[in-house]
Amino acid sequence: MSAWRGMAAGMVALMAVGSFTVGGAAQGKGDPKAGATLYKNNKCATCHGDTGAGDGPQGQKLKDKPTSWLAGGGGLKGMDDQKIFDSVSKGGTAVGKSRAMPAAPKLSDAEVWDIVAYVKTLAK
Repeated sequence: MSAWRGMAAGMVALMAVGSFTVGGAAQGKGDPKAGATLYKNNKCATCHGDTGAGDGPQGQKLKDKPTSWLAGGGGLKGMDDQKIFDSVSKGGTAVGKSRAMPAAPKLSDAEVWDIVAYVKTLAK
């Protein structure tokens, strides 16, 4: 009986670790290099600029200009990874930002996490 109890405890511990890893692994684990390519290919720079300075040509035509992400995060302040993810995948209005920020429903969750990882590198 004691061996069974030990095995059961081990299974519970393994399941707990597994569920923590699965639940928490995706957040903040994107690939910034892949994100840079996605950022370029999905025309994010059109508004946000090549370096995230908020100086893209289309962005300058907007009433609500994109903020710079440079120098300490600027427009990313107060945005955790999930909020950045939601703004990319669901659009600006989903997180209380500009409705000019479109949603990107064609991107997979993994691709959005890659963009999140890349954008965070611009803020440093």
